[in-house]
Formats: sequence, structure tokens, C-alpha cells
Amino acid sequence: MRKIKLVATGVVTAALLAGTGPAQALSGQDATDAVAAKGSSKLKILKEFDYSRSKSRTLPLRQGEYYRNSKGKMVGFGWTKIKKRHNITKYGIIGWLAKSPNVAPQGNQRYGLTGFAHHIKCKSGSCKIVDRRKMILVTDETATPVGEGPRFAYFGAVTSFCYDTKKTLKCPTWVNTKFKIPKSAAADVRSMNSGTARDGERYVFTYKPVKTVKGALTLAS
Repeated sequence: MRKIKLVATGVVTAALLAGTGPAQALSGQDATDAVAAKGSSKLKILKEFDYSRSKSRTLPLRQGEYYRNSKGKMVGFGWTKIKKRHNITKYGIIGWLAKSPNVAPQGNQRYGLTGFAHHIKCKSGSCKIVDRRKMILVTDETATPVGEGPRFAYFGAVTSFCYDTKKTLKCPTWVNTKFKIPKSAAADVRSMNSGTARDGERYVFTYKPVKTVKGALTLAS
């Protein structure tokens, strides 16, 4: 089945977000709100990705915003927040996380999709993990044409961040500069257990965490 992309504009976009066909035009306040949404640059769709939770829809990533509100708190959503707050600068990372089979409900029609970034050092044929970041993409599946109230209420990517024991939620630079989707994560990990791994640093991105068992690296089951 071909996935629906939300690249239409105006009332048609609103209808698709609401789960209806383009021929079913909105009327009244819904149509007015849809036109207002079209004119908002923060709602502009920058990219769309395959989404593991849907066989019929792609997941839109919007321009978003990140600003200090009237209470002095930094708030926002979308690509602007992801870059400025969480230091993720590659669209490919969002696309990779959007395909993750690891999905956790967060309530209010939101879901967290996870992956893991590993920094590994090898010396004398032995490799060890020196840094690991759990990466999370938060999506919202509210199928309404407009936002309502203080919360984000559009189908799409809300935010993405790295989680570690310090709970900074900010990704280290190497997550961006070394990001590469492996052809086979299992094969990459096995190659570092052969006893002949070259000295140096490795960067592995997987949907399951890499761990050390009896001195050997392995993917968690």
C-alpha cells in the first residue's frame, strides 16, 4: 500500500490530517483554522519519513519553534527544538528512529520510538563501550487539522533527544558526525569480537542496545 504524504496545502492538508479524503472539504471554523495553519511557517513540513506504527501514513517533521514563554520557560516542538535544544542536526536520525520497532505509549496519543547510539573503543583486539545514548523520538498521533490549547495537536514528530544518566537530553556531537545506518548491526558487533579488531574508535547505531557479556560485545535480546 502506498503511504499517504501530507504535502498538500490548505483545506486538503487539514482533511488528510483529520483522516478524511481531499474531496471532503472542511467548512466553518475548521476551514478558517486550516487556512491559518497553512500560513504558519512553524507548521511547514520539512520532511516525511516511513513510520513503523503506520502502513498507510508517513510521519511529517515540521519546522516547529523553540522560545521562552511568558513564564520564562523554554518550550517548543519540531525541528527547531530538536536542533536547538537537543543538538540533533541530521534528518536521517529522525528517519531512522521513525522506523524503530521499539514503541512505548506515553499517553494522550503520543508514542516514544527508541534506538541506541554507541561509542566504542578497540585496543589490542579488545573492544569496550565508552559511551551509550538512548535516543528517543516522540510522535503525536492526534488526527486533528489544528492545534488546540497549550499542547501540540498535529499528527507528526514532536521532539527527539538523547537520554543518559545525567538526564541532559542533549546529544553529543558525535551522534551527528558519526551517524550511519548499519547494513547489519549484528555483523558489526560480531566483527568487534573476532579478536582482530583494529585499534581505534567505532560508532554503532542499533535498535537494541549493545552490551558486554563475559568480555564480549553482543546485542541485547
